[in-house]
Amino acid sequence: MLELAGVTSGYRAVRVLRDVSVKVEAGEFVGVIGPNGAGKSTLLRTIAGSCTLQAGDVRLAGQSIVRLMDHERATLGIAHVPEGRRIWPSLTVEETLMLGAWRLPDRKVEATALLAYVMELFPRLKERLHQRAAVLSGGEQQMLAIGRALMSKPRLILVDEPSTGLAPLMMEIVIEALRRLRQDSHIAMLLVEQRIQNVLDLCSRFYILNRGVLLEPTPGVRLTRAEIETAYFGEN
Repeated sequence: MLELAGVTSGYRAVRVLRDVSVKVEAGEFVGVIGPNGAGKSTLLRTIAGSCTLQAGDVRLAGQSIVRLMDHERATLGIAHVPEGRRIWPSLTVEETLMLGAWRLPDRKVEATALLAYVMELFPRLKERLHQRAAVLSGGEQQMLAIGRALMSKPRLILVDEPSTGLAPLMMEIVIEALRRLRQDSHIAMLLVEQRIQNVLDLCSRFYILNRGVLLEPTPGVRLTRAEIETAYFGEN
């Protein structure tokens, strides 16, 4: 589904990622962990097309997408749930969700079915369908951001720090929804998350990103917490 090969990227002349290679198979949930400032959000933005690719290739279903703008990548089935949610506060929950369906060719029919699925996945949003996003709690806004991405009927969803700033109960609701999404759909996901246990619970495998360099643990080999922390923080 997704392949990054030797990617170096950042913001204009500033290099953040260095020679990064990533693969995500169709329907696979893959995690990315690492300390603050490691380049995790930059990795997702590179895939989504919102930061500068300096070297390497990004391929979706075998097709290079490096020359495509972010909105063109969205039409191919890439949805991005950014860190901080980026919700328009003046729009209602329903308006925000329907905005996510802008690219669908048969928008009226498909959006109705997708909206019903999002409401089932997040019953709290159904209760607040006609309320403005500004009055939602942080957890509800995170549900809304994920729901907006799902409304685009993506093949690949990029989720950046979904548990950040959430109360424990809200975090569990969001993580449980992602767990159900993994079971019920064929969507692939690249998940950036600070909480290592969430990544281990949700993802079939994961990468560790530190100082712009990516490490993938050997498949089938379960790292100890000490080994993860050494890769996470680096040698002293």
